[in-house]
Amino acid sequence: MLTDVYPWQQGIWASLNRLLHAERLPHAMLFAAPAGTGKRRLAEAFAARMLCQAPSIDAACGHCRGCELLMAGTHPDYYVLSPETDSDKASKVIKIDQARAVVSFASQTAQMQGYRVIIIDPADALNTSSANALLKTLEEPGQRCVFLLLTDQPTALLATIRSRCQLLPLSLPSEDDALSWLRPQLSAPAMAETLLGLARGAPLAALALSDSPWFVQRQPILDALLAVGSGTEQPLTAAGQFTKMDPIEQITAWQSLLDDAVQQGLASESPVRHSDLPSLQKLAEINAQSLLETLWQAVEARRLLDDTNVAAATILDNLWLHWARATRQGGHHVRG
Repeated sequence: MLTDVYPWQQGIWASLNRLLHAERLPHAMLFAAPAGTGKRRLAEAFAARMLCQAPSIDAACGHCRGCELLMAGTHPDYYVLSPETDSDKASKVIKIDQARAVVSFASQTAQMQGYRVIIIDPADALNTSSANALLKTLEEPGQRCVFLLLTDQPTALLATIRSRCQLLPLSLPSEDDALSWLRPQLSAPAMAETLLGLARGAPLAALALSDSPWFVQRQPILDALLAVGSGTEQPLTAAGQFTKMDPIEQITAWQSLLDDAVQQGLASESPVRHSDLPSLQKLAEINAQSLLETLWQAVEARRLLDDTNVAAATILDNLWLHWARATRQGGHHVRG
């Protein structure tokens, strides 16, 4: 909890501390940034700074009673509002009963005679009812009560929520800054550029991607796509190679590889994200319509996995069968 902010956040961190020192903090701030850029860490570090009883110039001390309670997860003046999680699955929305609990918390007096801090993450998980329940409290939260709202999608919030917050747009770090941080975190630093490109410039997302099954399995899936497309392997035989792989991870690999191939095939100015896979060029040589149709089928397959009770194996088998048909009709074979 009491961690330093990331290097690319130093500018906004300094600005937040200046507001705190001047006692000019907005009562509600909206941290808006792409996923994988560290906005939760920034919000938690600033919450720690506000709740610390013996802070340095710009950081929590880590040793006072307030810091000890915060690290133990028992600080009475700190509240995190997120979608509920049960043993089966996480909810996608923040419910009205949760919002009412925050309203009650915000109306109380600080038990440690300092700030009260409420983090809402992600703020776009507020549905209409829960958002409306928070409106008055967001506008008049009480003395030394600060809301920190986090979102990847600021436009997904109700306008009435956005209007009650000071927007803090957090941009992606520069490529040089992101790579300087990312390379030492990786067991294979040479993959940093590829990972950062696939993560669209978000360094934390790039780090998480380095261990994800779909990233590790990109080459075998690409090889299987090319083999089925050339007619040297049957689609269901190819599908059988990946039965132990998480279905969503497999479809994510399909979408990423096909999207990159489409961009290459159309001579797009978009950068090639799988630049470490030379054989992707063979995929890009396939008719663009076949690639686009299969990309759409992959998107539909993902929807079916999320929203229906159709067996995952059936969905994936059908995707491989579609790929075989798309590449063999109209002379669209993959060249060896």
